[in-house]
Amino acid sequence: MGEVIEGGKVKQMTNIIWFVFIVWFCSNLLSQLAYIIAYGLPYDGVSMLKSLGPIYYFAIIFEVLMWLFIGGIIGKKALEKVNSPFSNPA
Repeated sequence: MGEVIEGGKVKQMTNIIWFVFIVWFCSNLLSQLAYIIAYGLPYDGVSMLKSLGPIYYFAIIFEVLMWLFIGGIIGKKALEKVNSPFSNPA
């Protein structure tokens, strides 16, 4: 994930996944805001997903994988900070 190999393909893929995550998160917020403005209550996401039928499982798996990816990146960065040697400025 963090190591640049083959002309930066890994770094580029990580940037694309971050972009997808940010777009997904913002679109969820804006969608919920628009629904609350229109109807006064937040929508029930579970019933909306279940109305998709079999695609519902794909959507849930995709969301879980996305959160695992984000958690992995945060965990990796935290471990790098903990394990990094202390640098003394001269």
